[in-house]
Amino acid sequence: MLAVVALLAACGSATSGQSEEAARAQQLVSTAQAAGVAPRLTVDVAESLYGSSAAQVCDALDGGVSSAESLLLALNPAGRRAKVISTDAVTYERLVVQTYCPQQLSTYDDLVSGMDPVETTG
Repeated sequence: MLAVVALLAACGSATSGQSEEAARAQQLVSTAQAAGVAPRLTVDVAESLYGSSAAQVCDALDGGVSSAESLLLALNPAGRRAKVISTDAVTYERLVVQTYCPQQLSTYDDLVSGMDPVETTG
């Protein structure tokens, strides 16, 4: 009997984790489409990219971004082909941060404040 209760509890916690992933993914898809960016993004794709925490994005912003990291992301320190960052990319990534780690939003805004993104047409 104890094993059955433990199994049901484990299944219940897995389901709640999946529903959190789906809810955040749905929120991202809705806000991205309302903003006119990522029109083909689906909940399934957002879930597979970001899970429930978007660790690859949020962890990078955790504790701030150093000046050197900022230069690597925004500029062209190697003198090679210039980086082109679109306004859609900045908007989309801001929505990801807003959805998955809103406490990092000011760090993201500081990071992109010095960028000069290009307007996209499409």
